[in-house]
Amino acid sequence: MPLRLERANRSDVPELAAVYFSTFKSPLVLRLKPNVPSVREWYGAQLEASFDKQHCHVYKVVEYGDDNDGGGTQSTDLLQRPEIIAFATWQSPQLKTAQVQDTRGPEWPAAGDPALFEEVVLKATRIRDDLVGDREHWYLGVLATLPQHQRRGAGSLLMGELCRQADEAGQPAYLEASPSGKSTYERFGFEAKSSFTTVINGEDYVDACMVREPKSKDGAGAQ
Repeated sequence: MPLRLERANRSDVPELAAVYFSTFKSPLVLRLKPNVPSVREWYGAQLEASFDKQHCHVYKVVEYGDDNDGGGTQSTDLLQRPEIIAFATWQSPQLKTAQVQDTRGPEWPAAGDPALFEEVVLKATRIRDDLVGDREHWYLGVLATLPQHQRRGAGSLLMGELCRQADEAGQPAYLEASPSGKSTYERFGFEAKSSFTTVINGEDYVDACMVREPKSKDGAGAQ
């Protein structure tokens, strides 16, 4: 069935949150954002707030039924309801003070281990500052695809749009990648420049800190 990349809107928030909690099951995420009502409500509020910020971009990948591609003439009563199977959030460059505020955000929910959150944010922020410093850059916050729809190209649609926007602006992009996601980002030109480790249940969990330099229209690095 056809997939389409679209801008998300406020009415999508419940479905986007459901995609998020269905996708991320790593030990780190389960400690930081367990799938419990208070955390789901908190996360939904964060997504809602994104739509009030000009520098925040929320995109979705929607699967339409074979006859529901947006251009058909069939009655909507006969068409399968489109399903959001993936989404991503990223930030375009902004003032440094706003970046700090976005990183800190509102108070972390008690069910989500605030102390661990403080530890992770401190490590991630220090490395981000070391790698990109005061350079204007794009930042990927979330890329989530429902497990049953992975390897169908939804993530590529989202990453392609982020890279297109960053290249058009002539600016680098930055992200933190889990071990399972690192290879996906490498395919789009991101390079691991550093990493940080968090100990979860006695085991090391390593996040890669990755940078992608802007590309020109011919695919070469922008000067």
